[in-house]
Amino acid sequence: MAWRRFSLHTRLAWAGFLFVFPALLHLIAFKLYPMLEAFRLSFYQYDLMSPPVFHGLENYRAVWNNPLFHQSFWVSFKYMFGVSIPEWFLALALALLLNRHLPGRALIRLAYFFPIAMSQIVVALVWKFMYNPLGVVNTLLGYVGIGRINWLTTEETALPALILIGIWRGIPLFGVIYLAGLQAIPREYHEAARVDGAGAWQSFRHVTIPLLTPTILFVMVMSLLSAMKVFLNPLVMTEGGPNGTTRVLPYFIYDTAFAYHRMGEAAAASMVLFAFAFALTLVQLRLLRRGGLE
Repeated sequence: MAWRRFSLHTRLAWAGFLFVFPALLHLIAFKLYPMLEAFRLSFYQYDLMSPPVFHGLENYRAVWNNPLFHQSFWVSFKYMFGVSIPEWFLALALALLLNRHLPGRALIRLAYFFPIAMSQIVVALVWKFMYNPLGVVNTLLGYVGIGRINWLTTEETALPALILIGIWRGIPLFGVIYLAGLQAIPREYHEAARVDGAGAWQSFRHVTIPLLTPTILFVMVMSLLSAMKVFLNPLVMTEGGPNGTTRVLPYFIYDTAFAYHRMGEAAAASMVLFAFAFALTLVQLRLLRRGGLE
């Protein structure tokens, strides 16, 4: 057979390529091509009704002069860090707890993974009912003397309510990543630290944290990128309100494209979001290299 004329190395290389080819095809068709098309569209005026007309940099200028864009950018910024910073510490605390020998540890691990397994739309609808003025959240707060709060229709509470959901959903995922990092640390290092007289805190500070640094940096950047792309919860729960206090940047892009049919401006705003994500990725690579993974 003609296939046998090739060396083993060549055949293995082709076999590997054929395995990744479906994923590569999906990446090109549904990721790379839409990105390139959005970049091209960002230079055109297009309203879905008439053919696109080249518009130069006018879309970027219109986005920059749009006060809703700036408001949405800062809402996204507050959401990103409001969700990510608690996740960094709470997910690490959860991983440290689950890394210990607890009774029923396997069952606990299965239970805390439920938030990730649930569909995002289901999560949004369930929490919307829970945040209802007559919902379970206000009922529980009533037991400690706190009056009913219109969580999703009050400017002061709408964004914190969404942030709380983001934290609840993100902790299990990043807890798993932390747990994998903790279990990759050889036990001999901790045993050597104990022999040298180190206590639990000193062992955590001088052994666990330095060896876990690449994982910590990975979690930090991934949580920021994940929070930056939030869209479904504001769409389902608040529709960007009240008064734009939960209109994150992806929702602004969606609104500009499909409510106002300004596809070119929406594409330009998405390019700004992409540039921000790309800058965060570069920061991640730089930090990982400093963390010794180069």
